[in-house]
Amino acid sequence: MVAVYTARKFTSLRPHLIYDGKDNEFTAWLDRHGVKIIPHRSFLREELAKLGQREKNPYIEAAVSGAFLRVELPRLVPPSPAGDIVFYTDCDVMFKDEVLPQLREIHCEYFAVTPHARDSQDDIINSGVMLMNLAALRRTADEFYQFIFEHLDELKGEAWDQGAYYRFYRDANGRPLWNWLPLELNWRPCWGDEGSARIIHFHGPKPYQRDNIDKVWPELKSYTGGSYLEMIEVWEHLLEEARASS
Repeated sequence: MVAVYTARKFTSLRPHLIYDGKDNEFTAWLDRHGVKIIPHRSFLREELAKLGQREKNPYIEAAVSGAFLRVELPRLVPPSPAGDIVFYTDCDVMFKDEVLPQLREIHCEYFAVTPHARDSQDDIINSGVMLMNLAALRRTADEFYQFIFEHLDELKGEAWDQGAYYRFYRDANGRPLWNWLPLELNWRPCWGDEGSARIIHFHGPKPYQRDNIDKVWPELKSYTGGSYLEMIEVWEHLLEEARASS
């Protein structure tokens, strides 16, 4: 709700949602706010269910199949004469300012992303915010999906789809084929001062996890520094506004 509300409040983006689930109060709220819902179930859902059984982890199927939905955007969005550039974000983001003028200046051969770590472009990429050239990604889609299918067991230790993008999209000499987004378009609260940030991404601990990090999710503790607590206060205020909006 916060992602949609802030996208509409602060930007000229037109929100869409790739959704695997049933209609409910949330989807009704989305419909009232002009969000186009794209119903879809991942082609990997069955394989992820089997992997969850092997790993004795019942959460893999639902959680990870949702993460993999983004890789199917090249097939879900039909070619458009107006252009095939799409801006993707995870649902755990909030927009602070307009992004379109900045996005239009970014070269995007296949996709553009930020690194996972603030001070390194050699680290694994973060796929939570992506500028995507769907025309180019369609040309490589069949091979990419086959790569994911064949390496699914390995990708569980490489952040799933992030590892797939990181490994697959390279040239014959191993050089990355992606472009970089400025950090302010995928700013993590744990990085601290977000003064110039246009998109805050709650990568790692989500706002609802704040009060139980130490007891339930201690592995996320390292992500709760910087402006994490301050950004949650902003997020909570925006959530109240979103719920009150018609």
